[in-house]
Amino acid sequence: MKTRISLSTRILMLATINAVLLLALLLAIAWFEFGVGPRTFLFAPARDRTLAVAREVALDLEQITAEARTDLMGRYAHDYGADFYLFKNDGTQLAGRPLELPPAVRAALTAGGHGGQGREGRPPRRRPPPPPRGDMPPPEGDRPPPPPPEDDHPPDRNRIDLFELPANGLYWVGARIPIPSNEGQPLRGTLIVSAPSFYGTPLFFQFKPWLVAIGAVIGIFVVCWLPFIRGLTRTVKRVTRATELIAEGQFNQQLPENRGDELGQLSAAINRMAARLAGFVTGQKRFLGDIAHELCAPIARMQFGLGILEQQAEEGQRGAVEDVQDEMRQMSNLVNELLSFSKAGMELKGRKLEPVDVEATARDAVAREGLNGVDAVRIDIRAPLIALADREFLLRSLSNLIRNAVRYAGSAGPVVIAGVIAGSLENGEVVVTISDSGPGVPQEEIDKVFAPFYRVEASRNRDTGGAGLGLAIVKSCVEACNGRVQCRNRQPSGFEVEIRLAALSV
Repeated sequence: MKTRISLSTRILMLATINAVLLLALLLAIAWFEFGVGPRTFLFAPARDRTLAVAREVALDLEQITAEARTDLMGRYAHDYGADFYLFKNDGTQLAGRPLELPPAVRAALTAGGHGGQGREGRPPRRRPPPPPRGDMPPPEGDRPPPPPPEDDHPPDRNRIDLFELPANGLYWVGARIPIPSNEGQPLRGTLIVSAPSFYGTPLFFQFKPWLVAIGAVIGIFVVCWLPFIRGLTRTVKRVTRATELIAEGQFNQQLPENRGDELGQLSAAINRMAARLAGFVTGQKRFLGDIAHELCAPIARMQFGLGILEQQAEEGQRGAVEDVQDEMRQMSNLVNELLSFSKAGMELKGRKLEPVDVEATARDAVAREGLNGVDAVRIDIRAPLIALADREFLLRSLSNLIRNAVRYAGSAGPVVIAGVIAGSLENGEVVVTISDSGPGVPQEEIDKVFAPFYRVEASRNRDTGGAGLGLAIVKSCVEACNGRVQCRNRQPSGFEVEIRLAALSV
């Protein structure tokens, strides 16, 4: 079975895919044109926060003694949920809990501050000599003065180098900061921060800005797309429901035409189609009713004349006269069915509905068909069962259904008329079923049996049934009672017609 996806879900999926592809395109442009990748959005804020904290630590170090440095590291550790340590760039720990640095962290620590000629071991940076001009060396006066050795200047307080790496299951970050010294000139040191993970430490990663950004994106998406999707799907559902009712023969549907787009044009087209179909069907039924009415008088006169002719006919001619009378009876029955069909269709709005006892109406229908005391029909309705309907229409519907069931499947078993209430008495429905144990109807013909003049058998002789108006009359009568009728094949064999009417409490 093919999975059905609603229109709103399709639009949401398309909008989400569109947003993801647009974001991927922007990230690709940022990466190839500006060198800004997804890592930048994650680590740049963490780097800025770490550098800001390192500057605060450097300022606090100037206000405290060397003995209070460990307490300062503990206070920052408590505030930021990570371990803080203070080291010299040669690997000597100055503050914080005693710690043996992992080799990778120690290598990063000493990479910029040990093993050279400067005060802290950093080799002095040398400016490359200027290119020679011609073959002669530049005059002495044109040569720039040599830069002062680096160990003659204190470390730059405004410059903080940063390194970060995972090691030994922890995430390590180091920030170069100046450390006050008793000698008057600051030492080159490093503030080292370690945490179990990058995303679980408020200093490195904060969920609140990302949650705010995601909420803003969702809010913009909801404001921009949700009204459009709801309006679109609401209109589509309304149009779908209206077309379903029109397909069932309820042409009095009127869709709003206030939309200025294609759906508004579609609603207007459906309204025009429903109006024209209603005109066609009403005209057809009026035509059938008029024709049937006009045929009643000639048929009655012909039957009267045949009665006289039968009395005056000789013995050898009476057989032919009886055949003609039989044909006239068939024609009279057809005209009566046409009148019933057109009458039910034309009085959809003219009949007043009233409470009807379903069990009593079913017994009257059985009696009308002359089946009282016959085992071919069984009524299984627990009285009282009251429906809101037109009693004459309901009686005619049940009579036609009982007649058809007995005619086509009476020999296969009893025809059962059952009735129950579906739902509560206030909002429920009376469900009446007429079922038999006959051969049923081919499954591909189920949707056609209520069409006027339709019969499963192609022949229309008196042995296999009438003109195919019985179930069409049932449908018209039930709809005149604001009800619904449907049919189905039973398993393993049999056919069942179901009538649903509004229920009334007693």
